[in-house]
Amino acid sequence: MDIVNFVLQVGELLWTPVKRNVGYLVHYKRHIQSLEVLVGKLETTRNDYQRSVDAALMNGDEVKSEVQKWLKDADKAIIDAKRLNNEAGENKTCLGGRCPNLKWRYTLSKRAVNETEEMNKLNEEKSFETVTLQVRLPVEFESTMSTGDFEVFEATRQAMDGVMKALKDDNITVIGVHGMGGIGKTTMVKHVGLQACKDKLFDHVIMAVISQNPNLVKIQQQLAEMLALNLNEQTEIARAARLKERIRRGKKILIILDDIWRAIDLSLIGIPDDYELQNCNSKVLLTTRLQNVCHAMKSQEMIHLDFLSEEDSWALFVKKANRSFESTNFYDIARKAAGECGGLPIALIEVARALGDKDSEEWRKATRRPEMFQITNLDGEGDVFRCIKLSYDYLNSNDAKLFFLLCCLFPKDCDIHIEDLLKCGIGKGLFRDVNSMQEARSTAHLVAKYLKACSLVLDGEHDGCVRMHDVIRDVAILIASSGDGQGFF
Repeated sequence: MDIVNFVLQVGELLWTPVKRNVGYLVHYKRHIQSLEVLVGKLETTRNDYQRSVDAALMNGDEVKSEVQKWLKDADKAIIDAKRLNNEAGENKTCLGGRCPNLKWRYTLSKRAVNETEEMNKLNEEKSFETVTLQVRLPVEFESTMSTGDFEVFEATRQAMDGVMKALKDDNITVIGVHGMGGIGKTTMVKHVGLQACKDKLFDHVIMAVISQNPNLVKIQQQLAEMLALNLNEQTEIARAARLKERIRRGKKILIILDDIWRAIDLSLIGIPDDYELQNCNSKVLLTTRLQNVCHAMKSQEMIHLDFLSEEDSWALFVKKANRSFESTNFYDIARKAAGECGGLPIALIEVARALGDKDSEEWRKATRRPEMFQITNLDGEGDVFRCIKLSYDYLNSNDAKLFFLLCCLFPKDCDIHIEDLLKCGIGKGLFRDVNSMQEARSTAHLVAKYLKACSLVLDGEHDGCVRMHDVIRDVAILIASSGDGQGFF
């Protein structure tokens, strides 16, 4: 009995592979047809997932690795199966066409069974609840801005070189960029951020606009979104703590804070202190119109963005006017208009755009006006006026505002003696709270220093003097002539 069982078991073991191999020949057509049906089903499923993946990528989401692998495997299986079906369509024969090629059928049938098993396996693995990772990725700084229209002029290059040098200095954590409103600080630091990304100085560059009336919640949200951080906390303190922890864990983050008007406590936003920034190789880059803000924000490096040179101004002016100045007479008029802008980019751009499509007579009329800036005011107050008026409005006292307006009484491009401003100021009722002329004189010098720090007047060529930029002088005349001029004229 044991011998019989043994013989049966051996027979079964021997028959199983024989039966399977014989089945490859007997069921050849069934195996090919089954594979063809599975190819159609798998293609439909693959196409559905591919559409979901394409939509996710368009939305900026990250696709799961397992989904990517499944799609790759499905593509390979479909290609192999279609190739096999094409081969089966050839229907090879032997013995001069009198008999089917059994060896060929056997091979194809066996391959079809293997392909079928692979497709069944892929169909079993296809159940994905979602094709994307349920995580947010940090926003790439490069994607937040365009680089196409940026041109590096000499003044810009010098400032950018200074900032880049400071960014590479391990001992510097806070860098301040200051300069007149409209001189291009924001554009410059954005491109510094881009360059820092390209040079791999930082893993992330994030940016927030501070403005005159800082909104901590909005600032925190701007920075958090660029770091893919969800701030669900209700209080500013809790949000600041979460943001600070994220920055400390992130390593090598450049934080750009744009348009700061007064010193703010960075810890209230959620920015680590100097020591913590150094530990995580991160830095703060800020921009401001007010030089004293750089001091108050403990900037270890302060970089001034200067006016454009005469030739750089002309190059920018021609580009923004979008026309040629081949005529000698027209060329002279255009050069005069560009020169009146005094190397201030915002003025050059606004004047060029305002006059770009006008004829030569309109250009002549504009340049003959006492206040050159008014040529940009063809359709109401322009960007230049609003930009400089903002600095004027921010002055901390009416005395400082009046002292500033007094400067526009003096001729263009001349040194203005602070002593002369003092005399005019006393005539207008300034310095009433002082007890002596010496005290009034000291106060006048302090106000002049304050206006220079606010980028509203410039250093004069001689000691005890200041100078007014042509465009700012034009704006000052407009302010003095309006209701905001406190009855100046």
